[in-house]
Amino acid sequence: LYEQVESLYIAAIDICAKVLGKEHPSYATSLNNLALLYQVQGQYGKAEPLFIESRDIRAKVLGKEHPDYATSLNNLALLYKTQGQYEKAEPLYLEAMKILENVFGPEHPNAITCRKNYQRMLDEKSQKK
Repeated sequence: LYEQVESLYIAAIDICAKVLGKEHPSYATSLNNLALLYQVQGQYGKAEPLFIESRDIRAKVLGKEHPDYATSLNNLALLYKTQGQYEKAEPLYLEAMKILENVFGPEHPNAITCRKNYQRMLDEKSQKK
C-alpha cells in the first residue's frame, strides 16, 4: 500500500512542478505529503529534505507569518523529535507556536496541537535525562 501511495505522491509532485511550477504552494504541499509518508515509514533520511524544501518554498512564497509555513516548521520539528534531535526540534516548535498564536489565537486547534507537540517533546526529553 505504501508503494502505491508513494507513486501517487510522486506523480502529484511531478504534475504540480510541470503545471504550477516549483515555487507554488501546492507543490510545497505535495512535497510535505510525501515527506509525511516517509516519516510514517521511518525513512527519515528521505523525509527531511522534502520537509525542508517544502518549508523553504512556503517561506518564500507565503511568508514566514503564514500558517502553512508554521505547519512546515511543526512537521520538521516532529521529524527531529522522533529521532531524538531535540535541539533541532525546539526552536522550530517555538517559532511555529508563535506564528499560529499570532494568526489564530492561543485557543485555535492548530495552536493547541503545536503546543501539545512541543510539550510532548519536552516530556520525552526530560525522561531521557
